[in-house]
Amino acid sequence: MPIANDQLFKDTPTIAVGEVTMHADDDFLQHREKLARVVLDEMYQFVGLLDVNGITLEINRAALEGAGVRLEDILGKPFWTAHWWATSMESQAMQRDMIRRAAAGEFVRCDVEIYGQAAGEKTIIVDYSLRPIRDRHGKVVFLLPEGRNITEKKRAEAEIARKNEELQRLLEQIRQLNQERIDFFANVSHELRTPLTLILGPLAAILASADNLTALQKRDLGVIQRNASTLTKHVNDLLDLAKFDAGKAALRYARVDLAQAVRQVAAHFDALAPQRALSFVVSTPDALLADADAEKFDRVVLNLLSNAFKFTPDGGRIRCSLALAGTGRLLLSIQDSGPGVTADMRAKIFERFRQGQGGTTRDFGGTGLGLAIAKEFVELHGGTIAVSQAPGGGALFQVEMPLSAPEGAYVRRIGAPAVHDDVGIENAVKELQGIEPEVEERGAPLDRPLVLVAEDNPEMRRFIAEVLGGLYRVVPVADGAEALARALAEPPDLVVMDLMMPKLGGDLLVDAMRLQPTLANVPVLVLSAMANEELRLKLLSELVQDYVTKPFSAPELRIRVRNLVTMKRAREALQKELASQNADLAQLTAQFIAGRQELQASHEALRKSESRWRAVYENSAVGIVLTDMDGIIIEANPAYQRMLGYAADEIRGISLMEITGESDRDTTRSHIGQLVSGAVREYHLQKCYRRKDGKTLWASASVSPVPGSDAMAPMLVGIVEDITERKRAEETLAQTQVELARVARVTTMGELAASIAHEVNQPLAAIVTNGHASLRWLAAQPPNVKEANDALQHVIRDANRASGVIARIRGFIRRCEPVRAEAHIGDVIADVVGLIQGEAGSLDIALTTEVAPDLPAVAVDRVQLQQVILNLLMNAVEALTQVTGRPRTVAVRAQRYSPDAIAVAVRDVGPGLDALHVSTIFDAFHTTKPTGMGMGLSISRSIVEAHGGRLWCVPNDGPGVTFWFTLPVAREERP
Repeated sequence: MPIANDQLFKDTPTIAVGEVTMHADDDFLQHREKLARVVLDEMYQFVGLLDVNGITLEINRAALEGAGVRLEDILGKPFWTAHWWATSMESQAMQRDMIRRAAAGEFVRCDVEIYGQAAGEKTIIVDYSLRPIRDRHGKVVFLLPEGRNITEKKRAEAEIARKNEELQRLLEQIRQLNQERIDFFANVSHELRTPLTLILGPLAAILASADNLTALQKRDLGVIQRNASTLTKHVNDLLDLAKFDAGKAALRYARVDLAQAVRQVAAHFDALAPQRALSFVVSTPDALLADADAEKFDRVVLNLLSNAFKFTPDGGRIRCSLALAGTGRLLLSIQDSGPGVTADMRAKIFERFRQGQGGTTRDFGGTGLGLAIAKEFVELHGGTIAVSQAPGGGALFQVEMPLSAPEGAYVRRIGAPAVHDDVGIENAVKELQGIEPEVEERGAPLDRPLVLVAEDNPEMRRFIAEVLGGLYRVVPVADGAEALARALAEPPDLVVMDLMMPKLGGDLLVDAMRLQPTLANVPVLVLSAMANEELRLKLLSELVQDYVTKPFSAPELRIRVRNLVTMKRAREALQKELASQNADLAQLTAQFIAGRQELQASHEALRKSESRWRAVYENSAVGIVLTDMDGIIIEANPAYQRMLGYAADEIRGISLMEITGESDRDTTRSHIGQLVSGAVREYHLQKCYRRKDGKTLWASASVSPVPGSDAMAPMLVGIVEDITERKRAEETLAQTQVELARVARVTTMGELAASIAHEVNQPLAAIVTNGHASLRWLAAQPPNVKEANDALQHVIRDANRASGVIARIRGFIRRCEPVRAEAHIGDVIADVVGLIQGEAGSLDIALTTEVAPDLPAVAVDRVQLQQVILNLLMNAVEALTQVTGRPRTVAVRAQRYSPDAIAVAVRDVGPGLDALHVSTIFDAFHTTKPTGMGMGLSISRSIVEAHGGRLWCVPNDGPGVTFWFTLPVAREERP
């Protein structure tokens, strides 16, 4: 029989691979046997061949090297006497028994510890199997032993089991911490209601008796009153959410005339409708008795009517109706002629913090809580709420509820009239009254720069126009679409815009501007309440020239506008030069690509090896694949085919890159390049495969080269094991760890409750003081209007401070997925120090910071980095509570650590740590506090290491200890 692939010996009579020498005159069987020997020797896993009595016939080279034995020392000897099984007498006896069972025709498999590493000096755990090989008549003639190193897998499984047990122990603590979070929000909301009442009460008194105030002063006081009312509404919404989360949102049923309730709530809007030329119709029966919670029903009607008035244009129509809907149910309908709700948003707008918007294009303003709360209240009553397209356009909200309370519920009978929250309703209406007629364009000489102001809030739009008026020609518009039209009609020198706007969001507006030649170089200044660092950096790097977060000061706005307008001509000249260079670069890139394609086309394809081998190869329990040095599959065994769902003829010729997940392609390509170049002899990695049916398969792959010769091209052999289930378990553990880190943040905020109260109480106390001072100045004869105005400016400033504290707290403890963006370490340290400053001051602890100038940015998840710094500072503060007789100090320092990294140090002068604690303090559940969980430093180290840095501690020369951590600088910041 001719030898397969006789081209192998065209140039040489012999081929030597390792210890195998192939001759041109070998017969077919000798040729196949030697090819099988090559495959055996180059496989990474343990593979051998025994006779039915367990006498060793063949063992591959990897198994021999692992045990430190030679083939000639074990050939013809009982397999169980080899060094692999010398770990114990039990292992040798078990191996003899397995050979007996396999010789009887049984496939035997188990996990066992053997000598198989460091030339037989170390043991490993292998997934070991013994398979009977039968002849054509079904008689067992050989035994095939195989072993896969699963030491790391076993360790990982043990670690996962340990972690799961630890997490189970934490379950009760997590539930308790969640309850503390709910209580915290409820308490903060309650505490804010008192100072807000003290703001609104004096303001109402001033406005009621301030006959001597100018129209401008009355207008500004009205702005304060409306926005304080808005803040009160938001606080009430947060309090309601806390009750829902705590399961305390119960209904107080009473027999109520809901028709009268609808009319009473709607009556508060009667004065607003004529101001805006709205047709407002209320249709109810004379009476409609039902079992309901009157206060919560009022909130539902109020939220729906507020939305209708907010989004119905002047001259539009609003209809509110209440009627019976079948047997035992009522139907409340509120219809408007506004923009309506798109089909894809009709379910989403009832979610918490969800506004009817796409990206930054706002259709429904506010916090996104009104409709969510309405839905909760309706469902508490056993009803449903839905939105659809109204006839003739607009939105139609419909609420359907039962007329009777559930069986067994306590229902108060009709007695005193139902009490309605008139103050809350009036506050909501005052918020709507803030929508004033359009701001007039600010006149200025025609030679002044033209500034286009795009802002959907009328009062903010008027404020910006007044700040810039006189210096510039100001054109105010209310939405992004109108801004684009005005800019196209007369290109401005600067666009000042909000991000969240109707019809066309700010980022989409800038995208559209950059597509227009006349607007491509117009500078843009973003004024936004969105403290989204990732979006801010993206816009600054790609589209806009400046980004200011609200609140801002009038002088700051004037300076930024002046700078942008002044630099416009220089920037246009620079952009023109860059455009020319970009054209040259594009031409150079095209030439490079063309040259590369010609080079690739000239390469001669490698010859495909037609070597075929079967015995060991076809019966292996793991996937085996042979490829050429470019990663093109030459052959794959049945196990590999089953893993990926391909037939034998389908998988040949497929590139490893095609079946490798996109995220792993660069890594796989790099490893193959290292094998080809000889930089490494083998590589092992976990990677993602894409099956033929499109599903994902995780596998552990080991790849090594098969050396070639002048007559035979080199090959790669890969051993692949399916580890999909293990990866799923690891991902579940990772998700649980992220949630545990968030719980740790909530716990820390609970510990800082006193400091937070201090931070909020300071501006609120100042608000009360300045409010009383304003009353005294206005009551003087004659009234001192200037001093009263200054005091009210202080009220505004301090109210913004309190709002900022609450915003930082919500951002720190919100539930979200980790998101990395560029940040400056000094800003992050300042945020955390602001949270803890009050707590440190109350304990007589001096907290200092030192940030080296010109530190580069780091790419981090800002909330996670805040958590690390806050954990270290809280530990330092708690350590100093034990110190007496010397100053208590904590110092935070940020400096350059290396060209590619920065370092942050937190130093205290506390009692320090002994040597035992220094080595174990970062272990999970290790704590030196009597009530601590022992997770803070463990979580902090995990966060730092996930960012590519490290966290450690060193004792000070004097008292105390210093914790250090490093972070790599952002890639574009690296030298």
